[in-house]
Parts: sequence; C-alpha cells; structure tokens
Amino acid sequence: MNTVVIGIIAVYLLVTLTIGWAGYVRTGSTPTEYFLAGNTLGVVVFPLTMFATLMSAFIFLGSAGWGYQHGMAWFALLGVEALAGIPLALVGLKVWRIGRQRGYLTPTEYVGDAYDSTTVKLLILGVQFVWAIPYLSIQAMGGGLLFETITEGAITFTQGAILLTLVTTIYLGLGGLRSVAWSDVLQGIAMVVLLVAAFLYLFPTLEPAGTTAMLAETSNHLEPSGDLGFFTPGVWVSFLLMNTMAIIAYPQMFQRFLAADGERAFRSLLIWWPVMVIVAALVPVLLGVWGVVTMPGLDSPDTILPALLAEYTPVWIFGIIMGGALAAMMSTADSLVLTLSSLVSHDLYRAHLAPAASNRRETWVGRLTTVGLLIGGLALALPQQGTIIDLAIYFIQGNALLLPAYIAPLYWSRVTATGAIASVMLGQGYFLAATFGPAPSFMFMPFLPALVLACSGLVLGSLLSPESEPTEFTALLES
Repeated sequence: MNTVVIGIIAVYLLVTLTIGWAGYVRTGSTPTEYFLAGNTLGVVVFPLTMFATLMSAFIFLGSAGWGYQHGMAWFALLGVEALAGIPLALVGLKVWRIGRQRGYLTPTEYVGDAYDSTTVKLLILGVQFVWAIPYLSIQAMGGGLLFETITEGAITFTQGAILLTLVTTIYLGLGGLRSVAWSDVLQGIAMVVLLVAAFLYLFPTLEPAGTTAMLAETSNHLEPSGDLGFFTPGVWVSFLLMNTMAIIAYPQMFQRFLAADGERAFRSLLIWWPVMVIVAALVPVLLGVWGVVTMPGLDSPDTILPALLAEYTPVWIFGIIMGGALAAMMSTADSLVLTLSSLVSHDLYRAHLAPAASNRRETWVGRLTTVGLLIGGLALALPQQGTIIDLAIYFIQGNALLLPAYIAPLYWSRVTATGAIASVMLGQGYFLAATFGPAPSFMFMPFLPALVLACSGLVLGSLLSPESEPTEFTALLES
C-alpha cells in the first residue's frame, strides 16, 4: 500500500513543481509580476485561487477533526463562509478599482495610502505577521500528519512536514503568484472533486441513516451545542461574525483582490464561491461526525478523514484523495507566504530600508523571505502543540479584528489614522488579554468583546482627532 500511495502523491508533487517551473519561465523580474501575476487573474483562475487560498489543512483535516470531536454544529459555523462570498466580492471590487488607479502591490500599502500614515501601515503589518506564523505551522503540521498516516509511519511526522515545506518553497520561490494561481486551479478543482468522490465512495460503507440514529441516541453530536457543549450561544455568535469577517481581512485574500484582471472576475467569484465552499465545509464535517461510530476513540481527531479512507477505500483512491489534501495545505501556505514576503520586500525593504533598490532586488528579497517564513512555520509545527483548528482560531480572530480598520476608509470619509491605531491597539490588546490573561470574555469568545473595543476605538479615535486632509485616495473615492 505504501508504495502505491506514495507513488501517486509523488506524481502530484512533481506536477506541482512543473507548474512552478512554468510560472518561473513566464514571470518577469518586476514585483508586480512576481507578487500579483501581472494583474492577469481572470474569470476562471481568480475564483479558484481565492477558494484554494482559503481551503487548507483547516478544511481537510481540522474540520473533519472538529466534526469528530464536536459534531454537526461546526458545519453551520463554517458554512456561513458561503454567504460571506457576497461582501468578499463587493469589498474586493472596491479595493481593486482603487488599487488599479493607485498601483498597490500589498494590503498594507493600501492601508498606508488610505490613512496617509506609515504608522498605521507598519502596525497592521506587524499584527498580521504575529498571527500568520502559527497559521503557517498548521499547513506543515497537516502535511506531517498525512504522510505519517498514509504511510503507516514509514514517513514520520517530521519527515512529512519537511517534505511538504520543501516542495512549497521550491515552486513558490520560482514563479511567485503566477505559479501559485496556476497550481490553485489544479488544487481548487482537485479539492472539490475529490471531497465529493470520497463522500460518494464512503457513503454506503458508513451507513449514514443508522449511524445518524445511533449518534442521536448516544451522543450530542447532532445538537447545536456540540458533543462537548462547547458551542454555547455566545460562541455561536462569535464564530458567525469572525468567520464572515476574517476571510476579507486575511492578508493573502486581500492581496488577491489586487491581482484580478477586471470586474468580471469578481462576478465569477460571486457565482462559484458558494458552491465550492458548501462542498468543502459539509463533506469533511459529515465524514468526521459519522466516523465517531465507525472509528471511535482516535487519539488524534485530525486523522479521522485519512483513517476512514485508509480503512474503507482502495489504495489508488486513497492516494488520489490524499494528494488533494496535500493540495489544500500547499495552496494556503504558498498564498500566505507570498503575501507576507511582499510585505517585507515592498513595505519594509523597498519603502524604508533601501528606497533605491531595483525591482529585481526587491523581488529576490521577497523570494528569500518566503524561505525564512516557511522554515519558521515548520519549526512551530514540529512540537505538535494543539489541534489544527485550535491554532487556526488564533489566526481567524486576530485577522478579523483588523477588518474595521481595513474597510473604514472605503465607506467613512471621517475616519482618521488615530482612529485606526486606536482600533488595532484596543482590539488586539484586549484579545490577547482575554485569550492568555485574566480579561473576561463575557460568555463569548475573546474575539467579540475585542471587536466591540476595536470598533469603538475606530469611531471615537476618529471623531476626537482632527479631520484628515483630502488626499488622492479620498478624491478617487469621491469621483
């Protein structure tokens, strides 16, 4: 079994590396080419790369694991992201229109221009780095878990995590966003098709009707509160808000807005996003819930999906679907790393450390940064502290709290840099105090009281500070 499965996955990884090389051959030396694929993502590539960027080990392993631990409530809280495609497209289109006029390369370049403030730009840049590294680690962690599970220990967790990181580093370093976007087409389609295939193949074996009836009688996996009682009303409200808000504020998603080739790309996103997200949210959770009866007592809930496939599907099907799982992990890791490396090379190195640097040098600084970031994520993954969802939740909450500062300049002309700084400091500060310290959450997740403070700080800080002078950014909004 090991030889067949490893062979299938090896072919997939080779295809991914080939895409990376093809992207390298066609990518110019300018930062816009490397980080935004020359603003060429169209009606097919754009929605698929947005989808593949969001779907990660969080979906393939983490959501199945939480379905196994908690129950169907997790699908409802994750599925809200299908509806979030509407504000995602509307905000994205507005950002794209301004970005095309102003020539933005990064999310924080947009923020700095919107507030006419280097302080706001660097503050948000720093916060995004703090929350991004743990999220990078879950992709390496997912790769390690998958390789260890599918090879029955022949490839250890550490070796699998290193292998996934190495492949991602090579094809990302070569071709930038062009390689990422092209591979995302493959990975996005693979994720949806293979999840449906896994569901259809396992459906008769898992006996859903009988399994569901048994769960209803013997556990709380079908209850809104979940089997462990974790999903209280306060947690429900928190997750619904933060899952909806975070996908707009994720730095890798925000930067994708700038890479679209036109308005039709956003209309295409509105059509395909709900379909893809519903499939990716529902299938892993259902399989995880049904796996409670079929494979009870797993030490690591995150391994339920590969464990089911290894037990009940032919080797070749198992190998192909696990290739799709690896696709999910690489598609998120490469996108996030690419965005973070652009923040370093463009918003730190080029803007402040070496203003006279050439485009070619800026691009190579970005390439070197990708290597450092992926190594950092790998280092955090190796101790295997916490489940995949546990680590992802920090990233979700931390980024969602940045959304008020991100979108306020688009809709409120009175907002100021002082308000944005107050919003970020109050929101992030209270979130840290409530998550790791004594501050109360008031029956919610730490995100919700922190969001109240972030919004309050934005409004009060803006109203109590002098009104900003008109800028080219505000003139564009008014035109």
